[in-house]
Amino acid sequence: MAERSKRIELFDAKKAEQVNGETLALLKKYKMDMELRELSKNTILQYVSDLQQWFIYIYDNQGNKSVKEITEDDLTEFFYFCKTEGNNSRRIKRRMASLSAFYKFMRKKRLIIENPCEFIDRPKRDTDVNVQTFLTQEQVFLLKYRLKEYAASGVKNGKEMQLYAMFSLSTMARVNAVANIRWDQIDYAERTCNDVLEKEGKIVTLYFSEDVKELLFNLEHERKEKGIDDGGYVFGRNGKSVGTEVLTYWAHKIGRMIDVPTLHPHDFRHSGSQLLKLNGCPIEQISELLNHSGLDVTKKHYLKVDKKKMRADKDRYEVA
Repeated sequence: MAERSKRIELFDAKKAEQVNGETLALLKKYKMDMELRELSKNTILQYVSDLQQWFIYIYDNQGNKSVKEITEDDLTEFFYFCKTEGNNSRRIKRRMASLSAFYKFMRKKRLIIENPCEFIDRPKRDTDVNVQTFLTQEQVFLLKYRLKEYAASGVKNGKEMQLYAMFSLSTMARVNAVANIRWDQIDYAERTCNDVLEKEGKIVTLYFSEDVKELLFNLEHERKEKGIDDGGYVFGRNGKSVGTEVLTYWAHKIGRMIDVPTLHPHDFRHSGSQLLKLNGCPIEQISELLNHSGLDVTKKHYLKVDKKKMRADKDRYEVA
C-alpha cells in the first residue's frame, strides 16, 4: 500500500483574492452547478480545495492567467511540481480528476472547446490498492462481540464505532451517506433513515435492524442527557459531522480487532449484500437495497460466488 502523500500547502488567502477574475467567476458558477446536482458537502469541499490550490500556483508561476487560457503544458508543469514536492501518484490522480471535472463543466457550458486534461496520461504507479473484503458470518459475530466489549469499556468514541460498523453493515450505505446522516432523518418506528443523499444525487431510504435501532436510540438519549453538541449528526462531534476520514480510520481500527487490517468502509457494503444473498435474499431485492439502477453492478461487484453451494449443485448433475 502506498505511503501517505506529502501535504502541499499552496493556499494563501490574500493571493486567493487576487486570482484572475474570470477564473473566480467560473469557480462560483461551478460551485452552484455542484450544489444543484446535490453533490455532498464533503465532495464539493474537496473539489474546491484542489482548484483553489491550483489557482494559487497559476498566480505564482503562470502569470495569473484565466483557466480558459491554461494549456496542456501549463497543466503538466503544475502536476510535475506537485510530484517533485512529494505528492504520490494517488494524490496527483485526485488532483487531475478535480481539474478535469472543472474543465468538463466548462465544456458542458460551451465555454471551452476541449479539455486539456484529456491529453495528459494519469500515473499508474504508487496507487493505493483497496483489498475487497467480504466478511463471513463468523467474522461479523466476532466483530459484534469485540465492539460490544470495546463500547462497554468506556473508551472515547467506543459507542460511536460500534454503531458505525453495525449501521454500515445493516444499511449497506456508502461512507459519504453515513457521515452525513442526521438524527431528524431517523424513523425508529419504521426502522428507516429517510431522504438520504447518496451517490449521483439520489435521494434514498435506508433500512436498519432492531439491534441498530437500539444502538441508535441509546446513543441519541446519552448525547441529549450529557448535552453533547453533535450538530444534529448521528456521527458528529463539536457541532459537525466527523467526516469520511474519521470513519475510514474507524474502519481500519475495527478491522484490526478481527484480524482484517485491510478493512475499509466500502467493505461493510460488500459484506452486508453478500450475507443477505447467503441467507436467501433475492438478488433483485439486494440490488434495490443497495440503490443500484440495475442488477449488473450488484452481481459484478457486490456478490461473490458461493463456491460451496456451487460445488454441491454441480455434484447433483455430475457426469464423470
